Amino acid sequence: AVVSTQSTGGVRILEFNCNIPNSQPVEVQLWDCGGSPQFESCWPAIARDATALLLVGSAALPATELQFLEMLYLRFGAQHGLKESQCAVILNSMDDATSNSAPVQLTGMLAKLPRETVSMNNAAELPTAFGRILGSALRTQTEEWRKGENQILSVG
Repeated sequence: AVVSTQSTGGVRILEFNCNIPNSQPVEVQLWDCGGSPQFESCWPAIARDATALLLVGSAALPATELQFLEMLYLRFGAQHGLKESQCAVILNSMDDATSNSAPVQLTGMLAKLPRETVSMNNAAELPTAFGRILGSALRTQTEEWRKGENQILSVG
């Protein structure tokens, strides 16, 4: 199956169940904001209760798009306390020319994030990659919750 892509206008919210390796399926609420600067005033409300951040771009990213993804990481992830393990970059290698070329080199803060390169033309790749990324983010969040609970219990 071929996946068509188009820019998101505003925010699109998708709810679905996701199978995570070595875990029970989880219910996911995915907020696709597309990163449009037109809606930048809404970004803090979108990012406030996020568990994970997925930055999606082409596997043949130009430097300007890399800078834009890094800005989105800062605004949605770093400023809201998400750890690197709760964030990831998914690179879309839609065509054969992109998938055969050298992988884009992520720089700066993006270089520290987990990264998956998938073909949107291969329907099986994206859910598997998404499950791995979400599993990592949920493990990190669970560890943070446990630390917080232990701190509360040790105060009393």
